[in-house]
Amino acid sequence: MEHADIISGAFTYTKNAFFGLKQLPRWIVLFLYFVIPILCGLVVASILLHLILQPFLVNLLVNDNYGFTVTSISGLLQYAAVILGLACVLFVPLIQGYCYRIFKSDGTELPDHTNLWGLFFSGWRVNAVILYYAIPIIVITMLYSLVFSYFFPDVGMYATIDLLQWESIVFVLTTFSYVALEFITLIFVSLFAFVGLVHLARSGSLREATSIRGIAGIIKKIGWYDYILSLVIMSILLLLVTFVIVALAQVFAFNGVAIVILLGLYLFVLIPMLVFFIRYISQVYDTAFVVPEEDDADFDDF
Repeated sequence: MEHADIISGAFTYTKNAFFGLKQLPRWIVLFLYFVIPILCGLVVASILLHLILQPFLVNLLVNDNYGFTVTSISGLLQYAAVILGLACVLFVPLIQGYCYRIFKSDGTELPDHTNLWGLFFSGWRVNAVILYYAIPIIVITMLYSLVFSYFFPDVGMYATIDLLQWESIVFVLTTFSYVALEFITLIFVSLFAFVGLVHLARSGSLREATSIRGIAGIIKKIGWYDYILSLVIMSILLLLVTFVIVALAQVFAFNGVAIVILLGLYLFVLIPMLVFFIRYISQVYDTAFVVPEEDDADFDDF
């Protein structure tokens, strides 16, 4: 596998798709597919939580027994509204639907971005595959949540830990094992999930996309070394862009408007990055089905 050629092809595909005045409207539309569900979910969740739930929680928790204040409850509810707003990308999966079309397309240009109902239903097919491969991560999180709540009920977010005490040592080791296990599981699951998403779009079958044996067979044809190397390259590129945005966020850490602008800029830049990664992994997937050329040259007279 020629990684340089695949990267060059994915870059050319992305450059021709986005970088130019004629391509700017499409870039803006895809950005809106990403942002509008988040903003709508944030507004609706903020209104419902503050108008309906906040009065009830204030009456229940703002007293000498619990120590909450109206401001703290309002802040917690706004934090919950942000989480619900971000979750709306999952509930209204327009951008996932468009990713499905890119996975499916083998042309030199981006596929059509219209037909919202088609994007919506295709997006839910992508969500189904993502949720399937996320099951081990979800199960581990639930099990460790039970462990922490049962064995360490008094340890909170702001609790101090004395490493000289046996209970604190056990808590630290348990936390470390949880993080390590989640990280290893995430890497293992991602190996199958990326190929599964491409296979979903190419085959159109959820069953084949979630067949571990079938996906492992495709990765074997690609070559485990080449496939893992391609994921490492993708991760490095994503981390570089993320690092730049996070560094800028640290500079403007106390300016709320600047943070919002940086977040919007990150999502805006994320669109061509997402297209690049999809095209890149799709080309890696295609190498599993390339028929090797046979050398029929006659060397008898050599």
